[in-house]
Amino acid sequence: MHSPKKTELRKSRRRSASGSVLFRELVTHLRRERAPLRKEWARRIHEAKLLTAMTEREIFHEATALYDKYVAVLETGSVSDLREYARDLSSRIIQRGVETHDVLGIVLLLRDVLARSLFGKYRADFELLNRVFDAYEPAANRIANTVAVSFVEQRERVIRRQQKAIQILHVQEQERKRISRELHDEVGQAVVAINTYLTLSQRDSPAGQDSLLRTNVAEIEKLLLAAVNRMHSFARELRPAVLDDLGLVPALRSYLKEYSQRSGVLVHFERGAGDAPLTPDQKTTLFRVAQESLNNVAKHAQATEVDVSLRPVKNGIQLRVTDNGKGFAMDTQRSAVETRRLG
Repeated sequence: MHSPKKTELRKSRRRSASGSVLFRELVTHLRRERAPLRKEWARRIHEAKLLTAMTEREIFHEATALYDKYVAVLETGSVSDLREYARDLSSRIIQRGVETHDVLGIVLLLRDVLARSLFGKYRADFELLNRVFDAYEPAANRIANTVAVSFVEQRERVIRRQQKAIQILHVQEQERKRISRELHDEVGQAVVAINTYLTLSQRDSPAGQDSLLRTNVAEIEKLLLAAVNRMHSFARELRPAVLDDLGLVPALRSYLKEYSQRSGVLVHFERGAGDAPLTPDQKTTLFRVAQESLNNVAKHAQATEVDVSLRPVKNGIQLRVTDNGKGFAMDTQRSAVETRRLG
């Protein structure tokens, strides 16, 4: 005669074995139906207006990877790989403006899509259906919680890095402003004074003064004038005073005009209707992004024309720089960056 304790232990083992078989069956079904389930999930994401900061191609790429990770966790019960993937995903999409509710929303939608599929498969056997959901729902909730927590943790890390970067940027810009003003006001005035003194000296010199000396003075005046112009240009590149005095759009117009003259690249500037309210740091960041983008065009693109547009968009402002020069295949570039971390 068996004791109640041993009988209960055997029942528990049978339930565990039965649960393992059931989970393998669930995983097999979800892998077999991978294509239609992913398609339905993508449709639901679009319908719910989630991940609007990402392109359809990006959404499909990440959804494919997340679906496979999700099913793998159902099979193994281990969330370590999923947690690592969630952190990696978060580091990429947070920069695109994706919010926590977007990430949690798509995971919950996937849970719902898979649950509906399981219901359709097992609804003829109500007892088995209950066992299926008793096994599936805790695992699905655990996955959703893992992804959400990982995203929030990564978001906090990104925010801290951004705040530190903003502080560094602010210090750099203040130093740029100081050097720019000193170049313009102090050094610039000294060079102009020297040039003025040479002009007066040449004008007041005796008519019979050595012609070679007069020629040399004239050459020195030209060199000083060129130095003044270059110094003013350098000061504007460091920190254009018009950015602080008049704002982003006048600063961009002034820079684009000078850039076109210097590089020989024809620049078209399009400004959208309406002005989005921007902080000084945001104006500086947009100006620096345009400046660096145009520098890259001049160095690498071999372009003859550049289009720069600045327009308000939902919850922000969009700065776009496009050129007619040579480019590169984005997929190849991304692959190189991901594998070698260079580029």
